Amino acid sequence: MSMETIRAEAVADGQAPLSSAEVVSKVILPDSSNSTFFKNAGLSTRSLKPPSTAEQALLEELAAQKQKEAAITEEFAEVRKRSEAAEEALLKTQQLYDEMKKQQEEDNLVLQRILQASIAGISFQL
Repeated sequence: MSMETIRAEAVADGQAPLSSAEVVSKVILPDSSNSTFFKNAGLSTRSLKPPSTAEQALLEELAAQKQKEAAITEEFAEVRKRSEAAEEALLKTQQLYDEMKKQQEEDNLVLQRILQASIAGISFQL
């Protein structure tokens, strides 16, 4: 039955004209497995029959793969967090090392001046 026929029948029966969506819903049954419209649109149609054993096995395998993927994604996020924390700790350690090295160089310079002053004082007394 065509869309035009359905629309004309509704008006002929004295009803209000059907909207385009109502007409389309009468022409195309979503549960029809041989609907050209749904095939052309790339949409899958639901069948009234339950999935076969092979289909059920594939669906279960797909669900298991999705669970594994989710677990791997979660684990990857945790590893990334730990890696970022380790990088931050390494950066802080490097900064602390640089500060301590600078302080040691300053301390060595002070000690060197004290030693030179002591040596100069001893030579002056002789």
